[in-house]
Amino acid sequence: MSLPYAGQPYFVSEFGGIWWNPDRLDAVGTEQDESWGYGQRVRDEEEFHARFAGLADVLLGDPEMFGYCYTQLTDVFQEQNGIYRFDRSEKLDVARVRAVQVRPAAVEE
Repeated sequence: MSLPYAGQPYFVSEFGGIWWNPDRLDAVGTEQDESWGYGQRVRDEEEFHARFAGLADVLLGDPEMFGYCYTQLTDVFQEQNGIYRFDRSEKLDVARVRAVQVRPAAVEE
């Protein structure tokens, strides 16, 4: 059964996928593997945080958005777009990732 949209809030089941694997950088900062993520690879961790903040701000700022799920939480084989490495060790400054998301969402206001 298909129900027409009647103003219900939205949930984004997958967003992000920012391509970053600092463990695979060569001496000049180029990733030397066949991994992938969405969009162009970020050049460094600072660029990751800026891109993540921009994406999260769009979702948190939408008064019709009630939730989202970032992909990936961890790197998985060829997808090197996790917040944590495959072995679950921190790859990024997790406190910064969290800080972007703790502000009240527009739907809460």
